[in-house]
Amino acid sequence: MEWIGVIGIVAGLVFFVIAAMRGWNVLITSIVTAIIIALTNGMDIMNTMVGTETSYATGLAGFIRGNLMIFMGGAIMGEFMDKSGAAKAIAQAIMAKVGTKSPYFVLLGISAVGALLTYAGISMFVAMFALIPLARPMFRECNIPWHLFCAAWTLGACSFTMAMIPGVPAVAWINAANGCGVSLTAAPIMGIVGSIIAIAVSCVYIKFALKRAEAKGEHFVADADDVAVEEDKNIPSVGLALLPLIILIAVIIGLSATGMKNVVYIGMLAGIIASIACFFKYVPSIRDALGKGAVAGVGPAVFTSAAVGVGTVAAASVGFTVIYEAIFNMPGGTYVSAATMAAALGGIMGSGSGAVGIIAQNFLEPYLATGVDPAALAKIIATSATIGGALPNSGAMFGMLAAMGLNHKNSYKHIAAISIGAGMCALVVMIIMANVGIY
Repeated sequence: MEWIGVIGIVAGLVFFVIAAMRGWNVLITSIVTAIIIALTNGMDIMNTMVGTETSYATGLAGFIRGNLMIFMGGAIMGEFMDKSGAAKAIAQAIMAKVGTKSPYFVLLGISAVGALLTYAGISMFVAMFALIPLARPMFRECNIPWHLFCAAWTLGACSFTMAMIPGVPAVAWINAANGCGVSLTAAPIMGIVGSIIAIAVSCVYIKFALKRAEAKGEHFVADADDVAVEEDKNIPSVGLALLPLIILIAVIIGLSATGMKNVVYIGMLAGIIASIACFFKYVPSIRDALGKGAVAGVGPAVFTSAAVGVGTVAAASVGFTVIYEAIFNMPGGTYVSAATMAAALGGIMGSGSGAVGIIAQNFLEPYLATGVDPAALAKIIATSATIGGALPNSGAMFGMLAAMGLNHKNSYKHIAAISIGAGMCALVVMIIMANVGIY
């Protein structure tokens, strides 16, 4: 029965992955996947879906309860940054310093904007939509193939700001830190070293990818919507545009240093209040910005929670006991085992934050009981889960590439090289540091 359960889990998750890649609704596919797992593991269907503490509905609701305000807070700030022109002001300021003479520095400038916005907790989608209209004219001026935007954006928004860098209010890191009982600034040395490695390797790759594109004679292909770069006078100054982000990060880092719990909520509230105070002259309606931002945060929260619901059912199954014991007892020690578990769940679910949610609710206690450092464990789990979540079946991947006007065939290689390749380089060093006691 155990091995039938294992086969059922694999079959259900293969269906989940294929359905996601074909663009099926995540809520529907997650329910079907949970039923497949339940049937093949001899579980009662009603209790599995809605009845018990380990049901699909309980796992989904639990993740929403713990994270909805974070998703909504980031989306509201993103709405103010977008509609006020603040994101555009920051991007213009950085790109003005970088210039358009060097295509390589243009790409790094794009990465810097993405990193700044996502480090402040703004959704990568919101920040991306704000940056694409500014980036396309610059790519046209420098004759940079558009698919390289994906490389620059991945470094800025889908790499070290997902979990590594200290204090980042990213959902995966928040869940890992809260689950392990540590602050958002925990394991700072590991986080800084990992970030530096990820950035360095990614910069080398972007240089290589640019040279390769140039050698192949690739160039920017304009479409009917491309226009020349025009400076917008009716946007905040760069100092004013940065102020809410600075306040958000400062509050999180400052309160984390005091040992206070759940500081991200206070930081988000401070950031939203600062956004209203700074940008009320630049947004058409504060009421609409708050409302649209709140609504925009619900969808990603629900979709990620659906993946957690599936993981909750799988974690309660007989078949998963076999898988879990194999990973838990694998050679290499607790940190390697935890990283493998997180990466596997991230890849299976197509969501790094969803994977961390599953681990935090079901598997942290046995790992913590081995005596490892909680801060180091949290950093490794969050980093590894986001690496696994960058596999091609990720729902976020499809949405991101579609928004850029790209696809897996011409651009996923950049995501794989940076999110997975550079991320793995950083993770290996972080695991070594954790094993020798450098956090």
